[in-house]
Amino acid sequence: MILEKLSRRIAIAIKTADPEGPGSIGVLEYSIGMKLNLYSGIALTMLFGLIFNVFIQALIALVALIVLRRFSGGFHLPISLCSLVTAILSTLAAGITLNHLFIHMFTALSLVAMMLFAPISFEGDDADAFHPLAKTISIVLIASNFVFQSSTLAMMFIFQSTFILPIYSTKGGEIE
Repeated sequence: MILEKLSRRIAIAIKTADPEGPGSIGVLEYSIGMKLNLYSGIALTMLFGLIFNVFIQALIALVALIVLRRFSGGFHLPISLCSLVTAILSTLAAGITLNHLFIHMFTALSLVAMMLFAPISFEGDDADAFHPLAKTISIVLIASNFVFQSSTLAMMFIFQSTFILPIYSTKGGEIE
């Protein structure tokens, strides 16, 4: 995929320029890939938001996804695919208006999923510091939508909730 190849090329270039520098090519490639994923996800969401005239709502959806995912964890798509799927889901959530029944239903289903399965497969080295509160934070974030009544948040929460369901294969505690 495009971002994976780009992160590998950058990592090799860095290691070639400084062979004694910290980190192996693999570690650099992973770290660069995560940054490229974040930046391209933001850029694509902004682009799609502008194209479909839902810019602010798409950014709200993206932030909601990033924050909830930080605490709930979940299934990881390949980097290039993740950026595109994130942008598409953020734009869809911003462009679809749910009635109050569906807002309540999606929020409640997301809440149940978080109560049962969060947190799963954290990213980053500092994840253990948040682990004891991760489930509580995930639940509070989702429950806040009973106050906000946001169609966009309900959609993003239900999307993220599907990524923590125990239907994906795992290996060594990490979801593949």
